[in-house]
Amino acid sequence: MSSDSTSHLSGPEEADDPEDKGGAYFPLSYLTGMFDYFRRHAADINILTYGEFPWDGDFDYARNYPGEHAAWTAGLKSGRFDKRKAHVAIQYDVDTVPARTFAALRHSAHRGIPANIMIFNRRIDRKRLKSTGDLGFTPYEIDDACLRSLQQERFVVGYHTNAFEQGLHDTTRAMQAFDADARELDSRFGLKFFSAHGGVAATDGRNNCDLPFHPDWSSKLRWVHNGYSPHFDGQFSDGGHNSIKRDPGKRDMRVLVSRFRPGCRYRILLHPQYYGASFRASPRYGGTPWYDDLLALAGRGEDGEIWSDAAVAAAGQRAYAGASLAGASEAIAANFPGKHSQFSSTLRRAVGRLLRR
Repeated sequence: MSSDSTSHLSGPEEADDPEDKGGAYFPLSYLTGMFDYFRRHAADINILTYGEFPWDGDFDYARNYPGEHAAWTAGLKSGRFDKRKAHVAIQYDVDTVPARTFAALRHSAHRGIPANIMIFNRRIDRKRLKSTGDLGFTPYEIDDACLRSLQQERFVVGYHTNAFEQGLHDTTRAMQAFDADARELDSRFGLKFFSAHGGVAATDGRNNCDLPFHPDWSSKLRWVHNGYSPHFDGQFSDGGHNSIKRDPGKRDMRVLVSRFRPGCRYRILLHPQYYGASFRASPRYGGTPWYDDLLALAGRGEDGEIWSDAAVAAAGQRAYAGASLAGASEAIAANFPGKHSQFSSTLRRAVGRLLRR
């Protein structure tokens, strides 16, 4: 953002947090330090938003916008986009505790680092829907004035659709909910993009991403994540923090940043509720070396070291070593018929000890 930020952005950087430390698993500096890193490396990294992609009339979501991809590739060759830089889109999914999102947006480190901010029209009571099947809504305080001001500074505001949940997994009702939400948010922010929320699934597994694109909006909005998406050369997501399906050892966003290459386009998808000036250690991530090291630095007041050039390089090297050793363990174990399970398990534990050094 520009230095002459508006009054809407001049509030406290750490807003009142209605859930105290609950759900904030990372120090805010893990997020803001990334912005500082991008600023230090502005000669090599360009931050852009969906609004700056070369859509050129491409609404072909079903094929993941081939026209946009072709225009991007041509733009790199022509000089429209700098092929000497890595290009990065940041997306925020504001699933809960919007105060944490606005704390990040108001932080001085965010100046000049635009993001794509995906919001609900109404937030569903997830626990109630999952446990009882009943629909209810929870408080969801969005600072419209702040977001409209940010839109003047290259930020994008989009719709994070939970319409399939609102329709209680009935397609007809869900389509009506999508239309009502899109109309409301369009009147407030002038919508151009939306993404699907990973919410409470139906008994058959369908979720918000499985709702067909509403025909009244398919030539007005672009579906950019979770279902359909423009092309990226690499992506990171911190979503599903507590999911047992996701390995905490592979979820350090510094790893993707260490792999940035000139002329490539990347997306970093973040859930700001996970980041706060007040935070608690994650039971799911505790014992993961990179995470424990990060909390130790923050605990010692050495937050500036989290995104030092050396720390980013080390994250990339550790991830590479881990992938190489894990691949080797599987290859070796495969050559021991009848002992695969025991051998592989033993070797994985050895790999884990090596990676902790």
